[in-house]
Amino acid sequence: MTRLHLTLLVLVNVLWGFNFVAGKTGTDAFGPLLFITLRFAVVLVLLAPFLRRVPGQMREMIGLGLVLGIGHYAFMFYAIHVAGSLSSVAIASQLTVPFSTILAIVLLGERVRLIRALAIAASFGGVVIIGFAPIGGPDHLLALGLTTIASGAMATAAILMRRLKGVGVFNLQGWIALCATLAMSVLTLVLERPDWARIAAVPYGDYWSVLYSAVGATIVGHGLLYWLLQRYEVTEIAPFITLSTLFAIGFGVWLAGDALTARIVLGGALTLVGVTVIAIRNAARKTPSGMRTPR
Repeated sequence: MTRLHLTLLVLVNVLWGFNFVAGKTGTDAFGPLLFITLRFAVVLVLLAPFLRRVPGQMREMIGLGLVLGIGHYAFMFYAIHVAGSLSSVAIASQLTVPFSTILAIVLLGERVRLIRALAIAASFGGVVIIGFAPIGGPDHLLALGLTTIASGAMATAAILMRRLKGVGVFNLQGWIALCATLAMSVLTLVLERPDWARIAAVPYGDYWSVLYSAVGATIVGHGLLYWLLQRYEVTEIAPFITLSTLFAIGFGVWLAGDALTARIVLGGALTLVGVTVIAIRNAARKTPSGMRTPR
């Protein structure tokens, strides 16, 4: 891998890591469901010119959009909203990788040997350890639970994405944005019931979080990763899969005042080592790992 391409890969992880801070700012300002709706509305407007019907695959495309829009993002950003620690949520979000492997075992007949089995156990064990960290009270456990559900949904999306053939990245992201915008608009109105007077009073400066999450994390971040995956084998990209979490932890400590307790450090190390081992071995065996799924 060239130095420039390595720099771009690190940049992708920086963009995704900082998205946790943007998510926290945005969900506090707008509410978690409205924030997600606004994020995908921006993505939809920007990618509308790339939208193309995909004959024979529209059911899968719509299903993928709903799984990601509702199953992943709704739970993920609600977890970020209530979390006492962005670091713990960022670590738990990596459970997408072991979940993807488990689904590949169940649905695709993937066979897993001892090393990957131990790595899967380590990944979940690390999150359990983090769950006992003395931070955030009951909301800390709620955030971890929501993140675990979101990770399972992301893993399901990775399996669905594997079935798509010949779909461009911006077309795919555009359909995901369309489905998510429509579904989340309904959920926002029914469940969150925004106080529009309060929303109208939100300073324009706070809209940076929506724009960053839509453009920086989704369009630029995933677009760059897709571009790199066209030039390198997944096995060369997989070792870098946990970097976004490390950057998220750093940004959480620096900008959000996160406290790194001993349990978070120990559980995080256990989870990230397990996830890295799984990602590398999944890539070598072409097992879905969640790497290609938009953040």
